[in-house]
Amino acid sequence: MNQRPQPVPSPQVYRQPTPPLNPFTVPVTHHLQEVLQGPSSSLPRIEQPLLPTPHSHHTSVSGNSDLVGATSQIYLPEVIYLGVTAPTRNRTELHIFKQHCLFLLQNCTEKHICHPLTELQTITPHIRAFNKFFWKYQTSITINGILEDYRGITHHSDTRTPCLVKVCMIFYSWDNPSYTVTLA
Repeated sequence: MNQRPQPVPSPQVYRQPTPPLNPFTVPVTHHLQEVLQGPSSSLPRIEQPLLPTPHSHHTSVSGNSDLVGATSQIYLPEVIYLGVTAPTRNRTELHIFKQHCLFLLQNCTEKHICHPLTELQTITPHIRAFNKFFWKYQTSITINGILEDYRGITHHSDTRTPCLVKVCMIFYSWDNPSYTVTLA
């Protein structure tokens, strides 16, 4: 008897639905001031920052990053950022970013994380290859919000040594889900 081969069924992929995002509620600025200066603390204590796992967080502005295999990028203050544009964050990523910054602030009134251009040498000895790229120079976390300072990589015309020029600053308020971009 001549039997034709049976088609092999393709494996079924189960994707767990993403839970709805809880609204980001951080006390307003004057309340943060009272919390940081007063003996009682109604500011939520964050024992460790909330970071997504590879399988728990695959969303984008369009909600289709799981279809194209893209993972979220939170762009935390401690990590260097090098790109052709300033980074963007969707609602969930912004929530996680703010929670992480709140964790870093804890009992301080301000925290500054600086990334000098010399850190780029940990990636490459050829800094000239990144001419005109954006570099996150500093993140300042205060009771008013988060300020990210982005610089452009360029070179002195006479010495050909790399340097940074101001490009833009992005401010995230604790009590507002939007942000403000200031161009240099």
